[in-house]
Amino acid sequence: MNMTAQLDVLRDLSDVKARYEEMLGWRVALDVSHRRLFLPVGRDLGAITMPAHMAVVVTAQLRVAVMAGPVIVSPGGRWHTFLTTGAKGPNFPLVLRQARVQFLPTGGQVIVPNTLDARCDPTGWCWADPPRPYCVLPSWSAVVVAAKVAVADAEQAGRIAASVVRR
Repeated sequence: MNMTAQLDVLRDLSDVKARYEEMLGWRVALDVSHRRLFLPVGRDLGAITMPAHMAVVVTAQLRVAVMAGPVIVSPGGRWHTFLTTGAKGPNFPLVLRQARVQFLPTGGQVIVPNTLDARCDPTGWCWADPPRPYCVLPSWSAVVVAAKVAVADAEQAGRIAASVVRR
């Protein structure tokens, strides 16, 4: 990539960074070396990542409870990251870790798409649910509870399917 193209990419990223800050009040950072934007995880922002099939169920539960918030889809679509209010402690349920649900600790970084709408950016990062101005992020605990319910429902469905097969 020539110097002009590199500067254009950085200028575009800087513009999107400014839009995140102006529209949403998010303290988005620019990673120049990797040409991407990210949010630092900390007191005010948490992030929980899970497999896509589980994220669909969790999103539906949060929508019913009118608690849905922004959800980021990784390149390839296999992982979804829920942005939340900051986590209140390191107690993350074992059942979720076993289901491949992860929380990003304080100091971690959440890559955000280089666009504020549902389109994917050139690197493959997308919003499953784009952020909206003046919307409050769901609490960390609400996403954890919804994920635990999704795991329990999947386990129950597996037990029911297994009992049907045995008959």
